[in-house]
Amino acid sequence: MAVHAASNEIGGISAQSRRSPRTQVPPRFAVHASMKLRRFLLRAADRVLPSELAVLEHSAGFSVGYLIAALVELGVPDELAAGPRTAEELARSLHCKADALHRALRMGAVYNLVRLDRQGRFHATRLTKALTSDAPYASDQWCTFMASKAHQNAWGDLAETLRHGESAFRRQNGLSFFAWFDQHPGEGRAFAAGLSGLTLSEASAIASSYDFPRSGVVCDIAGGVGAVLAEVLRRRPELRGVLIEAPLVLPEAAGYLDSLGLTGRVELRQGDLFGDLRATADVYLLKWILHDWDDATCVRLLRNVAAAMPADAKLVVIEGIQEHSRAHSRFSPIDLQMLVVTEGGRERSVVEIQTLMSQAGLRPTSVRRTPADLALLEAVKA
Repeated sequence: MAVHAASNEIGGISAQSRRSPRTQVPPRFAVHASMKLRRFLLRAADRVLPSELAVLEHSAGFSVGYLIAALVELGVPDELAAGPRTAEELARSLHCKADALHRALRMGAVYNLVRLDRQGRFHATRLTKALTSDAPYASDQWCTFMASKAHQNAWGDLAETLRHGESAFRRQNGLSFFAWFDQHPGEGRAFAAGLSGLTLSEASAIASSYDFPRSGVVCDIAGGVGAVLAEVLRRRPELRGVLIEAPLVLPEAAGYLDSLGLTGRVELRQGDLFGDLRATADVYLLKWILHDWDDATCVRLLRNVAAAMPADAKLVVIEGIQEHSRAHSRFSPIDLQMLVVTEGGRERSVVEIQTLMSQAGLRPTSVRRTPADLALLEAVKA
């Protein structure tokens, strides 16, 4: 099986427009404090509302996802980036029914997707700006994927997945998650671009959370266009890189790295997660790869990486951490997403990931965290 392009690929989106403007990494305590405050306020609101109204509001959450995807498809965020507009003005530009669009945007104002003034004009908010077609983190593409019919069909069959523990995506759509993208490349590009935008948004935090060597070689396996690798090399001018990816991704990676002036420092290689990686490096990276697979497949994958590692090399696995008896506002929903769409994938605890490493002939050595709680788990050959 080849390194799947959907993991981190920026498909069909210019590398230049997806450079990250985020150069400063916020302190971890500040990120945690803001997340805790948000959870506290949401819970406080649920306590004040009659319980039946709170449940009804939560049950309508799906409609917000569909609304965002529709606004993106029509091009509303791009139109509002030029200034406030009435629904009538937007409708003329976007070939919509003005009354229907006004009603949709009025609901969007409830969720701060837009702001509605007393003159009936809609203004862009921070959230609107994040959904424009040239926003750096491709949130528009991710929201398009989340509202896609195949994805929503899978979530609509959640109860059956809870009965049997098997992927709803294959049951509902007849193909595995990544095989579906091979047959529906438009959806695959939206998914890949959205994930790549997420990687880009976290690249600075990842690079600053681990003590990369000042010289030598860093190899990013299934690293998409190389967003994390590029950030590491930017911070370590004497380092060189190797990027291993699928054939369809490598030309996009070449363009992205060239736009950052890194072409001469990175070797691009076609590779296979479960085949011959043929890469000698000092540090190997696997970002959010293990959560796609069941435990046995993870061990096989990690053994394959270990086989390519020199005796003194290090592997850094980057994953979200889900402890068994602790709800996490970010990773618990992602864990359920993996249950619904993948076949055995899941978010794991530190101990669970380190156990997989040990079973693959690696010795876990340290764990570091980014401000947004991604874990960087280091291991060496046992």
